[in-house]
Amino acid sequence: MNIFSSRFLVLGLFAVLAFASCEKKDYQTIVELDEENIQNYIRQNNLTMLPFGNTGMYYQVLEEGNGKELDYTEIVPLVFTLKTHDGTFSSLDTFNVVNRYADYLGYFPYGSAVAGSQSGSPLDKEEGLKLILNQVLKHANGKVRVLVPSRYAYGRNGSGKIGSNQSIDYVIHAIDPADLPTYEDYSIKNYLSTLSNSNDFIETPSGIYYHISQEGTGDQVSAESTLEIGYVLKTLNGTIVEQSATDSLNISLASTIAGWREVLPKVKEGGKVRMVLPSSQAYGLPGTASSSTTGSGVPPFSSIDFEVSVKKVVK
Repeated sequence: MNIFSSRFLVLGLFAVLAFASCEKKDYQTIVELDEENIQNYIRQNNLTMLPFGNTGMYYQVLEEGNGKELDYTEIVPLVFTLKTHDGTFSSLDTFNVVNRYADYLGYFPYGSAVAGSQSGSPLDKEEGLKLILNQVLKHANGKVRVLVPSRYAYGRNGSGKIGSNQSIDYVIHAIDPADLPTYEDYSIKNYLSTLSNSNDFIETPSGIYYHISQEGTGDQVSAESTLEIGYVLKTLNGTIVEQSATDSLNISLASTIAGWREVLPKVKEGGKVRMVLPSSQAYGLPGTASSSTTGSGVPPFSSIDFEVSVKKVVK
């Protein structure tokens, strides 16, 4: 090899190295991109957030918890809001199905069913939101704000309306199960205050609020009655979750939820009653999937509003 070819070879190597160096400056890793997006979001919204170690997550404790210690192995009711850092998606209504969680804390926010369907699920790793709930919030009845990098959320692929590489702003309220009746009663009273006839509702020892608009004139409803009824079911944000497919539906009262068994025997055939039920008298901590084709189901630990007309006491 002569001296000229050697010089060209050396120059060529320097050119390749220089080009590679330029490429590195232009390329961002997902860690760098997440950090840039989160820092911009913090500045734009004048937030006061603390870094959670070297995880890339940031948090602010909004309310210290005074309830039981949060444990991965226990089912904890949570209400939360979330929005993407660029504002293209938000879910802020805590009465919605997607803003409530009643499952093991260690699988928040996806749930144990998702983890169980995936062999070696990443939800079993010690990372993400559950770490902050367990190590920072620590106790139920507290509230925390968390900025989660996209790599711990929905990543480069996104999910549904959440786009690619979107960091998420969560506000999470963990409720002590022992205090759930008080939490729900507060929500029910707020809801009733928006109704024009709120003073007409009667409270029962079980936490039900009901109003009989028509007592009826036919046979008295009993605990063992089979009834022909019409109904509308709403959540406390006013969303109609379900209603009788036709004007009437045959039911055995003994096989229905506790709230119906308590309230409907107070009316007769032809009667109409509206009842707002805490979850303990309705569908409990997990809620329920809707039996209609258009319903969205009752969210976890949801108080609900039923309007029921007793068309006929069959027997």
